[in-house]
Amino acid sequence: MKYKKLFLPKISELEFDPLNPRLPKKLQTKAEKEVVEWMLLDASLIDLVASIGINGFFPGEPLLVVENKQNGKFTVIEGNRRLASCKILNNPELANVKQKTIQNIIQEIDPNNIPTEVPAFLFDERNDILEYLGYRHVTGVKSWGALPKAKYLYELYSLDTTDDSLYDKSKRLAKKIGSRGDYVMRLLTSYQLFVEFEKNNFYNIPKVSEENIEFSNLVDSATRFSNISSFLNIDFNKNEPLEELDKENFKELTKWLFERDEKNRTKIGENRNIRILNAVIKSPKALDAFRNNTPIKEAFLLTEEPDKIFIKSIESSIKNLINSKDVATNIFEKTKKQGLPKLDEAENLISDIRNIIS
Repeated sequence: MKYKKLFLPKISELEFDPLNPRLPKKLQTKAEKEVVEWMLLDASLIDLVASIGINGFFPGEPLLVVENKQNGKFTVIEGNRRLASCKILNNPELANVKQKTIQNIIQEIDPNNIPTEVPAFLFDERNDILEYLGYRHVTGVKSWGALPKAKYLYELYSLDTTDDSLYDKSKRLAKKIGSRGDYVMRLLTSYQLFVEFEKNNFYNIPKVSEENIEFSNLVDSATRFSNISSFLNIDFNKNEPLEELDKENFKELTKWLFERDEKNRTKIGENRNIRILNAVIKSPKALDAFRNNTPIKEAFLLTEEPDKIFIKSIESSIKNLINSKDVATNIFEKTKKQGLPKLDEAENLISDIRNIIS
């Protein structure tokens, strides 16, 4: 990274990054106090406040900043949580939430450890820092959640003005941040789906917002499972995979994933049922049943998957029995006695299965 200088700006000269991928859009234009309050809702920030208050600011990890020429301050591109902690230590009144906890921390620390200025690397432009953030927060040890990752990658992707394909751009971007091209492409596409979802006010699904959406479910369902991708008409061979997105099917999918009933259950139930949904969507008969409120696991029984599972399970059992036969002559007497009841159980199961299918 090429920076202009390492310097010691005062805490009062530093401001939060309004484009921080972890910051909800509703806070991008809000006052400092509201941003701090939102950050305090993350319990780990309290630990950071206490750590800096007890040990001081670690000089080996400077903030990364750019100058805001409109107000003369410095925007912190990397290190917003550390900045929030320092601002709280210097001005506890910023904390509208968890006030008692903050007061207890202030009472227990040495005031001399409260930093009034911190080390920072000054860069010419925000873009000069972005690639570093990709390695640190997408693939590195301080990984963000799925949605902040996707927001960040989309910002970086938007800086690529070449006419290259989405695949080539994703591959190039992945190389810069130490990731995989397919993973980057999935996140970019999923973020565009999120934007569509958000643009439609999350289809008025109760209690769904940017702050609480299980974005990873959207990533997995829409871009990881081929039948669901086809259901949405997503084409990864195009530069714009969502060019012909089936918006009605997308709306339906989001309701299956995120809308909850009076028992706080979604239509697909557990997240692992996304794999089952992928099979259900492929079968018109199963999909029609699912749309008409048949539970997903019952709808799954109307697909061809149970047949595949049946044969695959039997084949797997035969392989295991062959392995058992190969070692049977070399086992201890105690093991033989333990094995006989299990063989009886296996014979009974075989008999039951034979009766069911005959």
